[in-house]
Amino acid sequence: MQQMNEGHVLTCTVTECTFNQQEVCHAPNINVGELHASCDTFTTGNASPTPQGMPDIAVCNVADCKFNQNNDCMAPGITVAHHGGHADCLTYRNIG
Repeated sequence: MQQMNEGHVLTCTVTECTFNQQEVCHAPNINVGELHASCDTFTTGNASPTPQGMPDIAVCNVADCKFNQNNDCMAPGITVAHHGGHADCLTYRNIG
């Protein structure tokens, strides 16, 4: 049986994202980038976000994060916020 993600988006302060409503993420789930811990689900395009509860981290490709186990986020929850002009997972912690 495949292990399910534990990580959820607890809060997101990137208010210009289409999926953000009052600092709550309404995407069905998110992906976190490979080369940088960025929220790859961020968009300002057209979408009809409906409340989903806390979205799961569908895939985390940040191999050097201590919470990443086989591309599953094992953090109890993550925070997404601005970092360098883009949306990042601020819960990222380097293994080393």
